[in-house]
Amino acid sequence: MKNFIDKKYTVKILRDVRYGVGGIHHTTAPRERALCLDVYLPEPSAQEQSSLGSVGRPSLIMAFGGAFHRGSKEADEFDNEGHRNTPVSTYCQEFAKRGYVTFSIDYRLVQEDPDPGVNNVILDKSTIKRTRMDHVRKLLGLEPATTEMLWSGMEAAFDDMRKAFEYVYAHAATYGIDQSRIAVGGFSAGARMAACATYAKNVSAAAVVALSSMLGMEEAKRLILPGRNYAPALIVVGENDLDYVKALGEQSHAYFDQRGVTNELWEVPGGTHFYPASSLVYKGGEPTVTSHLEPVIADFLYRSLRLSELS
Repeated sequence: MKNFIDKKYTVKILRDVRYGVGGIHHTTAPRERALCLDVYLPEPSAQEQSSLGSVGRPSLIMAFGGAFHRGSKEADEFDNEGHRNTPVSTYCQEFAKRGYVTFSIDYRLVQEDPDPGVNNVILDKSTIKRTRMDHVRKLLGLEPATTEMLWSGMEAAFDDMRKAFEYVYAHAATYGIDQSRIAVGGFSAGARMAACATYAKNVSAAAVVALSSMLGMEEAKRLILPGRNYAPALIVVGENDLDYVKALGEQSHAYFDQRGVTNELWEVPGGTHFYPASSLVYKGGEPTVTSHLEPVIADFLYRSLRLSELS
């Protein structure tokens, strides 16, 4: 069996581990709430444990989707006219079976009126694509939000991914993790969080897995500069994804190529914004190169995190 590709471990889950705090009720009665994550730990046999020695495992930090309004670290599976996505918690479970230490993180949502923090990512609030967030607010029975409210929620979420990464990095020895092999990722809102934390907030992630979202193009043009090293990105979109999400994926791929940033674009044929990990996918620009989504992620991380050195 191939290490970090094949699933050979049982998994132990540590629930509700506190990774930080975040401000909420920012415009009314400010207070802080705990930010928590779930840890998925591969459990090697005694023989495997002794062979690992002091070598740390790769790690993957994942953030759930839900238009910055819904979902949780345990469940972000949504059904949209028969199309259903695989929840982030399941990705964490399946990659822990491969030998990764994985983390599914909680973060602050728009309706909590979170503190947007400092060193913000989105400088031009008029560029925020709000159609999906407006739709989800209606589904949740919430009043229309101002652009400022949406911006604050997004910025808080970006900052929470940064805090989660810093917690994992600082506690790498506790969890048996190699600090140089920590990847971040997520679905939809979670994917944008992963990309923004990595490329805009100086998070030293080794790779980014972006399922149906990415760093905004306005931010990319400001932050991704020639002649610098950036974490490689795996960008995935559905063929029938949200219009602006598909366009963002394609534009990000082209721009990253232009700037010399290692990246891959994969498309789910017939896929909407919601697609399972078992989906057939083909490589952008190479429709004859096909696979399935979860193995594509596993192969991308294996190469990007240089896991052949640990095999």
